[in-house]
Order: sequence, then structure tokens, then C-alpha cells
Amino acid sequence: MNNEHLKYGLQISDCGTPSPTLPPGGGGRGWGGFRTPCLRRNASCRQANFKGMTLIEVIVVMIIIGIVAAIVLPKIDFGGTSSRASVDGAANMIASDIRYAQEFAMANRVSKTVTFTNGSSVYTFSPASAGMDPSGQLPSGATIGTTVAFTFNSLGEPTTSSPGVWAVTVSAGGVTRTTTVLQYTGKVNIS
Repeated sequence: MNNEHLKYGLQISDCGTPSPTLPPGGGGRGWGGFRTPCLRRNASCRQANFKGMTLIEVIVVMIIIGIVAAIVLPKIDFGGTSSRASVDGAANMIASDIRYAQEFAMANRVSKTVTFTNGSSVYTFSPASAGMDPSGQLPSGATIGTTVAFTFNSLGEPTTSSPGVWAVTVSAGGVTRTTTVLQYTGKVNIS
């Protein structure tokens, strides 16, 4: 008896004896037009193959991983990125609001002051303009590290800085940024 049934994963009980009319290893239509059950490749002669996953199972697993990642990853702080982002946002907000005070002074031909208080997360403008001034509220967790007030004249020049400091610092989670106002031009830099 040849071992053709092993080549196709067939069991001896599923297959009959090889036909004497077919050539060995031939299969298909033989000399007499008869087919041998052992050489047929239909489902009744094959063993079940449970290796692998269906496409539906793969898609379901990917959806579950995606949902878990969407929930867990935003809560993980990778090396202080949220503190750094908070401080960078606060420094950019302070720089923008100092520029606003300067532009407001030039546009309205008045003096405009922006005041920062150490340890606070709020800063103020004076004279206050109803509906015009920004909120002066820093992002969550960021605090001002310097007490300073910048006053701009009608030409946009910084005329005073009390107490003679031309920079304001902001910090959160051990990260600090400094916003500097140049004394004669009023240009704002962040470092």
C-alpha cells in the first residue's frame, strides 16, 4: 500500500484501497475513468485544521486593543510631557498678552499695564477694558514665579517695569520658562 493518504492528511479509514486501474500517485481520471476516494481532495477526506485565526477574530482583537489604548494612553505622563506642555502654553499666553497690552496702548493712544504676581496663576490689565482684555488665567498647574508689572506708552514702548525686572517666569512640575521684554523696543522673547 502506498502512503498517498499521508500526503493529503487523510486517514486510512476515510480512504479506500488504491485502484489497480490508476497509476501510482496519479489521481484524477484513470484508465477506466474511475476516481479513487483516497486521491479526492474533498472535505470528507480532509482532517479539520484549527491552526490560525479568522479575519473576524483579528478585527475584534484590534478593536479591543484600540479601545484600551484610547482610554489608557492619555492618562500616562511620558516623562513630564503634560507639565512641559502646560508651561510652554502658559509662556506663550503670557507673551501674547504682553504684546496685546503693547498693541492696545498704541491703538488707543493710552498707557496700558499688565501686572504679574508671584505664586498666582492670574494676571491683570490696567486700565481694564470691559470686553477687550484677555482672561489672564494660566493653564492648570502653571504658576507665575515673578512679581512684575510692564507699562507701555502710546508709542508701544515699555516705559516702566517695576521693580526694574524685564522678565516674568512661569513654572509647573519642575519645568520653568522665562518671558523677557526688551527694555527699549518692547520685543517679547521666550526662553
